[in-house]
Amino acid sequence: MIDKIFQTVKTVLNTDGRGNVSPREFDLILNNVVLEKFEENIFERNRLLNKQNRGLVNNDLDNVATKLLERIQHYLTDGDLTYNSGKFDFPSDLRYLDAIFYDDEEVELCKNSKEFKLLKNLKETAPDNSYPIGLKNGKAVKILPETIIDNVTVSYLRNPLIAKWTYVVLDGVEIFNPSANDYQDIDIHPGDEDDVIIRVLQKFGINLKEKDLQEIMSREKVGEFNEKNTN
Repeated sequence: MIDKIFQTVKTVLNTDGRGNVSPREFDLILNNVVLEKFEENIFERNRLLNKQNRGLVNNDLDNVATKLLERIQHYLTDGDLTYNSGKFDFPSDLRYLDAIFYDDEEVELCKNSKEFKLLKNLKETAPDNSYPIGLKNGKAVKILPETIIDNVTVSYLRNPLIAKWTYVVLDGVEIFNPSANDYQDIDIHPGDEDDVIIRVLQKFGINLKEKDLQEIMSREKVGEFNEKNTN
């Protein structure tokens, strides 16, 4: 997908007389746009859920919320937590926490240290293996009872992978090379592709509507087809 986006951006920039774009500049702008889109999808989904809770969402908006959830879940993953000096370290790519589990029991995360200590010390709410509690502390979480030192997993939204358009230079021309060791395709839900292209172009000072983009991409496909059938 990343090469398709790169070639589309180059085509539009050349058509508009803006000149060529370097792979490094493209990678930087593309990854900034992906992060923007990632955060925006979460914000918009939460906004629609708040409206839904107030009874202000119609069927159309409910469908939008469902589509946004699908795009957010592209980044949903899970993994084991590593016990380290009394705490469990979070994965390095964690961006937003969904839930923590000990075996099949969800860990009750406390809002602050005061609540954590209160639940720990009260006999009625004392944590045990069937009612574990936790407190986030930076890039780790402390879990009680202290006998829990393994079998802890986490569900979370990970950071998007850093995309990189890799290439080789032949006769002074940069040719896409997905076999490079540092190659990384763009990490987005397919439904976000067109919007990402439009936003990348906006960073270069070109404003297109989705209809305009589709026309450009259609012409590219026709051109590629004609080129293949004339060679």
